[in-house]
Amino acid sequence: MDGSKQKMETFITNVLEIPYDHDKVQTLLTARDVLQYAEEELMCIIMQIYAEERNVLQRDTSSSIAQNMELRRKIVTKNTSRIAVVYLVDVWERISGNLYLGSGEQWNQFCDDFTSMVMRNLGLVMTGMLGSDVTTGLIQSSPLSCLFIRNHQNFPLPIPERDRFTLQLIRATQDSGTFHQIFSALLFDHMGRAKNNNILDTNVSDVYYALECLTAIKISASRPVVSLISSLDVWSPDLIKNGRELENYSFLGPFLGLSGYFEENMKIQNNKELEVEQLKHDLPPVIRETRDIMLKIVYNLLLPKDNRSNVLSYFARVLNKNAKKSGIQAREEVLSRDGFMLNFLSVILDLSAKVAVEKVDKNYFQSPNCRLDFSEVTRVNATSEEAEEFSKTLSGVKQPNFSTECFLMAIYSVHLSLLPALRKQVTRVQRIKDLTNMIKDTTRNGRPPPNSRAELQLKIGEAKLESWKKAEKIAQITTFETELLQKFAEFYGKVCLWLLSVIDPERKWVNSGVEKLPNNQLLDTLPEFILDDIADVLIQSSRFRINLLGNVNLAPVCQLIQVCVCHPHFFRNPYLVSKLIEVIYMHSPDVQGTSTPLFEKIITPASSEQFLLPALLDFYTDVESTGTSSEFYDKFSIRYHISIITKTLWFASNTTHRLTLMQCLENTKYTRFINMLLNDTTFLLDESIDSLRSIRDTQKLMSDSSKWDALPEETKTQKLNQLKQDERQCKSYLTLANETVQMFHYLTQSIQGPFLRAALIDRVAAMLNYNLQQLCGPKCADLKVQDPKKYGFQPKELVQQITDIYINLDSPIFLDAVAGDERSYKPELFALAITRLTNAAIKSSYEIAAFSEFARKVKEKYDEKQAMDQDFEDAPDEFRDPLMSTMMRQPVRLPSGVIMDKPIIERHLLNSSTDPFNRQHLTVDMLIPETELKEKIDAWIKEKLGK
Repeated sequence: MDGSKQKMETFITNVLEIPYDHDKVQTLLTARDVLQYAEEELMCIIMQIYAEERNVLQRDTSSSIAQNMELRRKIVTKNTSRIAVVYLVDVWERISGNLYLGSGEQWNQFCDDFTSMVMRNLGLVMTGMLGSDVTTGLIQSSPLSCLFIRNHQNFPLPIPERDRFTLQLIRATQDSGTFHQIFSALLFDHMGRAKNNNILDTNVSDVYYALECLTAIKISASRPVVSLISSLDVWSPDLIKNGRELENYSFLGPFLGLSGYFEENMKIQNNKELEVEQLKHDLPPVIRETRDIMLKIVYNLLLPKDNRSNVLSYFARVLNKNAKKSGIQAREEVLSRDGFMLNFLSVILDLSAKVAVEKVDKNYFQSPNCRLDFSEVTRVNATSEEAEEFSKTLSGVKQPNFSTECFLMAIYSVHLSLLPALRKQVTRVQRIKDLTNMIKDTTRNGRPPPNSRAELQLKIGEAKLESWKKAEKIAQITTFETELLQKFAEFYGKVCLWLLSVIDPERKWVNSGVEKLPNNQLLDTLPEFILDDIADVLIQSSRFRINLLGNVNLAPVCQLIQVCVCHPHFFRNPYLVSKLIEVIYMHSPDVQGTSTPLFEKIITPASSEQFLLPALLDFYTDVESTGTSSEFYDKFSIRYHISIITKTLWFASNTTHRLTLMQCLENTKYTRFINMLLNDTTFLLDESIDSLRSIRDTQKLMSDSSKWDALPEETKTQKLNQLKQDERQCKSYLTLANETVQMFHYLTQSIQGPFLRAALIDRVAAMLNYNLQQLCGPKCADLKVQDPKKYGFQPKELVQQITDIYINLDSPIFLDAVAGDERSYKPELFALAITRLTNAAIKSSYEIAAFSEFARKVKEKYDEKQAMDQDFEDAPDEFRDPLMSTMMRQPVRLPSGVIMDKPIIERHLLNSSTDPFNRQHLTVDMLIPETELKEKIDAWIKEKLGK
């Protein structure tokens, strides 16, 4: 024992760093005696640490309260228990440095026993069994926390040694009651540090690495810290009422809450010298690093199978408590912040990255086992009651697998995180634009007088503008973080595949596209936001010029858009289809400057060549209602998008789409499309011309300084506001009107028959005559405004296109229709138009000659009609149409018993499927020809003409 005893004594002296006490050591006979001696010495050192700190405090009991509190703050920074812990950790570290002193089984057993003794005392210190901190009553952090903070003044161990130490501590305390107490305190400490973390801090990721280390610890088949975390009251507190509370008070909330948004980070707001360019360099690496570690933490939490349900329930609670985040007027103060939601999204997208689509249960969203609350969610084509009934039929299905829950929660996460963040970014951009315009208006005639109220308000506005610009630029860094968007793009490629498997389970359309698909209950009861979000993200990414789909397989995305646009009956809300059409528009050459891969892949397949344009024409006709408060104006935007797509396909090098369009127009089914085109052209040009006249009046008034200066300030403000409104409306309407006129122009060049149908021909002629009168008539000077191109007003091009359409449709029946327009046609109008064409060099001499010849033929028809009207003015009332009072040529009887001229009632039915006399439902096939009356009319006309 003497040799071994000497080694043990040397070991203890080196490890505990105590002087050699020859008298005490002489009494030690066995290894147990040596260990007992070592523990006594160790205990003395620990108690001495506590005693020294108490003496410091007791010596200052006579000091003032302020001085005493200052002393307490100093002591808090030292933390008595932490000093003891640091010493014990040093002891533990020195154990491995002195193992060389001996060897053999007895020596190894002694070292193991010594290590256990150190760990046992460490547990006693951290649980307060050997004494409490002298600063009792003040908030204390875990004594172990210094092990997990890099660059801490008391950081005693390198990371590999720290991890080994932590593992040994868990093993030593796991079977006793101290494990829960020790590591709960440490976890709470990490949670508090995460809450106080700021993305601008130097060691912001330390607390994430610390939690990753703890959750990764595995002993046998268990992960003790993971089990501990999910058992804590703060894991997902029962009393949580909303998303913001869940972010603040749940265990993972502070870790997910790290945010770089200007509005969510006071440190960024208060640092006026912080440059955005520097943040562009500094923030993305921190965001990526913390999200990557957070993924590892969540992955560790999910590894024990018995803990997966806890984690998924927490995920579901995050989503359910933030369900209102998708609303337009969400109450932000009760919802999780965007930084939290995007970090959450990043984690769940990573978890879903390797999920195989075929393993995802299609019934999850409707299943009674779904953890997500969709009771108030709008369905694709079903009411809430219908969705609930369908859910009952799934009551016997098995519990969903992890892949299903993770994948479909990720879909909902996008809806509640990325989409609201994108909408806010649009709002930021718009409010900057509005405030910039307001400041420009305020300073149009110079800045207000110094120290005036107006000058003060202007300075406040300018300061606010700078703050908003900074917030918008910083938001770009977080919202459009490259890795997150790439994860989203790859994930949504899978989502599109999954949706296609729901819509077209047998792949009939995807593989051949030769037959339309029926509705199915599974699709009908899906939440509408799934498809809505796909459209929204693609639209916004295109608007912000983000190459979202650069490295993604476009096939499923394009197939999904194509099948949905070609099957609008799938959706109860037409606005959803309109957004998918907008996606095609946003990726068209007209918007992007060149054709995009997404646009090409949508229009190229044979199914698109056969069904896409017919579907677009149908939607153009049917989209009178979108279900929104702005539906009257929405329909014009939607039709504009369709017009742009149609024009692109018409002029495409592949002529298949053009042939398809021509075949559609030859079908009488699409007469309503041409009628809607007429309606829009008439309304849009009319409104544009009214706005131009109003703009001219205001500009004329403002140019006369004496009259303008004489007006009261209130009147000036009203006039300027009206001018801005007129300018916005004029620009908007003219943009749409120019496209509809252009569509008439290129369509009538190639196909005339559809525009000359009896139900349309008079309206086509009247529309052309009226607009030619506005542009070339006596009052055309009223349209001369300053900088007309600013509003998209190009009168020369409009006159050229309108006169071309006349010539394109030149035929005997069209000449009759033009001449028969009593409202707008006058021979003098065409003479004025010819003069305008000549003087402004709008057309070549050959083209002017052609139009002059057309005008001459119309004049002849007009003269003939004038003479005929005199002959027919005494026609019996039974020969006249009851609505228009014109001579009927094709009398038909309505179900109501009223007799009308067929072209007139057909024209009415193009806009309203009702009987004009009793508002009952009416269709063309319900009209009954009045043969006897027609024979009477024909005989009477023949008799009149014979005379």
